[in-house]
Amino acid sequence: MRSRKWCVSLFAAILGAGAALLSGCWQEPKEPITAVPSFQGLVVKVGALDDAALLAGVTAQRGEWVASRGGELSIRQQPLALESLGEVDVLLFPAHRLGDLVDAGALATIPNEAVLPPAPKDSEEAGGQPDPAGTAPEREDTYRYMDIARAYRDQVTRAGSDRVALPLGGSALVLVYRRDAFERAANQAAARDKGLKLELPATWEQLDALARFFQGRDWDGDGRPDHGLALVLGPDPEGLGNATFLARAASLGQHPDHYSFLFDSDTMNPRIGTPPFVESLQALIALKTCGPPGGERSDAESARQAFRNGTVAMLIDRAERAATWSHGKPLGVGPLPGSDRVFNPSQKTWETPARRNAPSFLPRGGGWLVGVRSGLAGTQRDAALDFAKYLTNPENSNRLRSERAFPMLPCRISQMSQGLPDPTSAPDVDARSWSDAVSRTLLAERVVPGLRIPDAAGYLDDLAQARAAALAGQPPQKALEAVAQAWAKRTSARGPKRQLWHYRRSLNLRVASPQPPERGT
Repeated sequence: MRSRKWCVSLFAAILGAGAALLSGCWQEPKEPITAVPSFQGLVVKVGALDDAALLAGVTAQRGEWVASRGGELSIRQQPLALESLGEVDVLLFPAHRLGDLVDAGALATIPNEAVLPPAPKDSEEAGGQPDPAGTAPEREDTYRYMDIARAYRDQVTRAGSDRVALPLGGSALVLVYRRDAFERAANQAAARDKGLKLELPATWEQLDALARFFQGRDWDGDGRPDHGLALVLGPDPEGLGNATFLARAASLGQHPDHYSFLFDSDTMNPRIGTPPFVESLQALIALKTCGPPGGERSDAESARQAFRNGTVAMLIDRAERAATWSHGKPLGVGPLPGSDRVFNPSQKTWETPARRNAPSFLPRGGGWLVGVRSGLAGTQRDAALDFAKYLTNPENSNRLRSERAFPMLPCRISQMSQGLPDPTSAPDVDARSWSDAVSRTLLAERVVPGLRIPDAAGYLDDLAQARAAALAGQPPQKALEAVAQAWAKRTSARGPKRQLWHYRRSLNLRVASPQPPERGT
């Protein structure tokens, strides 16, 4: 009898466990919660610093945000100056102006919880009970912050440890080349005779040798001599000449063991007159004989035009300007080269690193950013931050970089392998090599964003004047020493301690106090 009762009890327990198991197996799958906030009745004012063309993509994407949030967008069509930043809630700006905005206290810090993925629900909910079955709904990570390239997450959008912007679009320098010039059998044979290989150069010296090889040679077989390299050497409103010079100097002067590049991060003394910069300027000046006549006066547009004419084998340009390269012949794209030696600023000696020194230099401070104006509070601040995230989310950032009026590179890793945003705009460009060059540049182990301290534009203007003087015949050493003096004067006028604080913060990895020294100190 006792045995019979035991069997019944056991059978009931098994049935109960089976029911619980089946209940767990057949429950409806939980759905992630995608919370869309409501900003009914609020107006978010949007503007762009320096260049209102940045707003072209914003205007195209405004409808969905207005429809889903219930708020309104007021887009200022005229470019903003620093003095008028109080007129907007959300600001679009080139990254090289970050120092000016931080110095003015114009940008709000973007908190981690606004962009980082939600923590997994591993234990206790509001009732204090664990949720081992995972039945509680979790918020979906629609922003995918960790998909943003590390250079933009950890450097370009930050001042010190503060995240003060989100990446709108990137910029990078690449080498564009005529594939027929590199692949034509007659050219390859002639190159072998000179001990050269017609392939993407790994060092700047190899690039120089290729430029000299192609210069004056009929490398396209049309019976007329052609040219080697088009690059910006003259005055240039885009800053491409400065960027090309600094990219070459970075391969020689950005030591793997040093964070700083243009200045000493302990004293703010300029390094622009030191050997790696002098050597880089000398080498670039020598390349003026490897391009079309008048190359020493070339700006970005004239360099592109010379390449489109079909008589130049190679071009150094910003990757996002691919639509300006096509001329009916297949084009390849590669990253800029590096250097087999590097200058140690502490020891003041040249060294041979274990690996080729090839940090990526990003022009324009890295690209373009979007920030939220400081001083906003409550729902108005929430709405401004929500719109900044909306512009830079995976879907809209892909749309923004497709705008022909203002081309930008992707800042998200998942988008870098997708090729040109509009292949029809650059039909001759090999999409795979373009994607590879962009990825290798933006995802490099070491990335050097362009200068992002207050008055960065003024410092770069000084550099442009010195390059012009050197092209006109002044010794590069003397020209760059003049830049160093001009930079020291600018730093002194703004306050050496305060500028040093900004420079350290722009390096992101240097310890600096949360608050800057007083102005003028």
